[in-house]
Amino acid sequence: MNAIHRWGVAACVGLLVALGLALLTSGCRAPTQEERDNRRALDAILTAITMKNSRLLEESAKRAKSRHDAGQLTNDEYRGMEAFIDKARGGDWSGAENDAYEFRRIHPFVNEGR
Repeated sequence: MNAIHRWGVAACVGLLVALGLALLTSGCRAPTQEERDNRRALDAILTAITMKNSRLLEESAKRAKSRHDAGQLTNDEYRGMEAFIDKARGGDWSGAENDAYEFRRIHPFVNEGR
């Protein structure tokens, strides 16, 4: 009975170690440089929209297009950004801001606190 107890304890400890390693390697990694740069590009667009600054919006839109052309933003991500950029260009700054914040919620690129 004593040997069975020791094997049970060893199995539990092994299972806990395996679970801990799985958690460490799954979602607890630092963001990549590409993810950080995508977040910066998105935040620059959002800043331009919030400030209603057309010049900054155009500069930020060019940066996002360059990132897309370089393969650093997916087609879906870029189309999403382009939609609220176009809305701001059309003068609907408030709608563009709402859409941009919603986009950032769905595509944070970098999780908050990282």
